Amino acid sequence: MATQASVDTADLAQSERRVSTPTTIAWVGLGILLLLGFVAFLDRQVVALMVRMIKTDLHIDDTKIGLLQGAAFGLVYPLFAVPLGYAADYYSRRWVIFFGVVLWSVCAMASGLADSYTPLLAARVGVGIGEAALGPAAFSLISDIFPRNRLATVMSIYATGSLLGASAALAIGGAVIHWAGHGLDVPQLGHLAAWQVAFIVTGARTRAEASAAWRDVFTFIRDHWAFLVCYQMGFSCMYLVAWASAAWLPSILERTYGWTILQIGATLGLFTAVVGMTGQLSNGLVVDRMFSRSIFDAHFRYYSIAALVACACGIAAPFAGSAWLYLVAIIPWKFVTNFGGVEGAALQVVTPSHLRGRVSAITGVIGSITGGTLGPSVVAFFTDHVFHNDAKVAWSMALTNAIFLPTAALLFWLGRKPMREAVRRANARIAAAA
Repeated sequence: MATQASVDTADLAQSERRVSTPTTIAWVGLGILLLLGFVAFLDRQVVALMVRMIKTDLHIDDTKIGLLQGAAFGLVYPLFAVPLGYAADYYSRRWVIFFGVVLWSVCAMASGLADSYTPLLAARVGVGIGEAALGPAAFSLISDIFPRNRLATVMSIYATGSLLGASAALAIGGAVIHWAGHGLDVPQLGHLAAWQVAFIVTGARTRAEASAAWRDVFTFIRDHWAFLVCYQMGFSCMYLVAWASAAWLPSILERTYGWTILQIGATLGLFTAVVGMTGQLSNGLVVDRMFSRSIFDAHFRYYSIAALVACACGIAAPFAGSAWLYLVAIIPWKFVTNFGGVEGAALQVVTPSHLRGRVSAITGVIGSITGGTLGPSVVAFFTDHVFHNDAKVAWSMALTNAIFLPTAALLFWLGRKPMREAVRRANARIAAAA
């Protein structure tokens, strides 16, 4: 009698037969999407480097900065992600992405012209609307042109675009701010502060399957509710701590250790690129290796352990006596929290092609609200209302890790069985359609 493992391996092989080896066009398409992810995060992340200057010029506190970095994206996502996911399922995904890129580029440059908090917040909201078009369409395209047992690796490659964008925002933003000094006088625009110049510089640049009815989307959600709950809540907790660190790590190095903006930008740019990219690709490769061996809960199993490792490092980091020791302490944390490829693959391996745009958008909405919106604001809340001290921002970050990473680990552990069942359903569906 064949063992369950051999049966599962045969099922996985059969389910992948209809997907040919990725073509040159597929890899070129992946490269273009990677570049767009780079640009999106370059626009989004640069604000983290300019917290002190924006606070001083606009006379605002950490709570408003938290809203600027979190809610400006997270609160608009629910309004636009699902309609844009619908568009990705029904219309040309290339045009959906194109119009999104144009919108976020214009709004990113407009951020540099804001002279008060309200127009700056409005411009950042516009960036969020434009960027909401990229994720659902990109996930749908990638999942159509690559086999499922390579998705974690391929989506990790795609996610390195976001990672490199965040790194470039730190490096380029730091250099531009240093170059701009106390600001520049620009013809027709008057005097612009250094942070406004940085916004303008980083913002400047210049067919789908027949889709199913919405009732099929809701049927899919109902039939896979246990998997989706654990997936959504677990990765939302991961997103929360990742966004919190992205928003406040520059401020930790500045307030706690006295680093200059130029030091922070150059060092964090390199640190984010090297450690983050290594983690992103390694996480994807390990999970794909496990999934190819018919460990169908590989994505959840891996992160039920990895989240606890990240938690331990995040709690220990504030005890570091220097900025360099702090960065060394969070290397494992940074490695683990670059999980975008694994997260994207976990959803796509169980979702039918014609539902991917909307399912990705719906899960993205919830992740954006809980992670992108709350992450920066939770740290700001702890700093302003628990520790009552701007210099304690590192401890606010540690407390955020202590609460949300163990929660993520528990959710992933509970979701292992539902994920195995969801993957087997997908295998059967694909084999029947072959």
